[in-house]
Amino acid sequence: MPYYLARAKVSKDTMKALVEKPEDRLITTTRFLQGIGGRLHNYFFAFGAYDIVLIYELPGNVSAAALAMVLTSSGSVTEVETTPLLSMEEAMESMHEAGKAMAVYSPPGRRGQS
Repeated sequence: MPYYLARAKVSKDTMKALVEKPEDRLITTTRFLQGIGGRLHNYFFAFGAYDIVLIYELPGNVSAAALAMVLTSSGSVTEVETTPLLSMEEAMESMHEAGKAMAVYSPPGRRGQS
């Protein structure tokens, strides 16, 4: 299954609810991901532009988009940024494919030139 990294900004109402009544969101998030065919690897709270960082597996991009839609439409978060991740094996496969593709690619302004 593909891996993803998601960064999210928690909504003001969600943060207020968590401060007033602390809740282990790792349990809920694990169940949610399992419910849509995925697996949670890491759940972090973070400082900076994003409040939450997740690393997880899902069946594909459709499921990853659904996850972001659920989180934002529920009001839990105000923004989700999802980044597909490649394993080293996938990265190596991409490097080999890129090497082959270089033989047929022409950068702008170099058409027909050697």
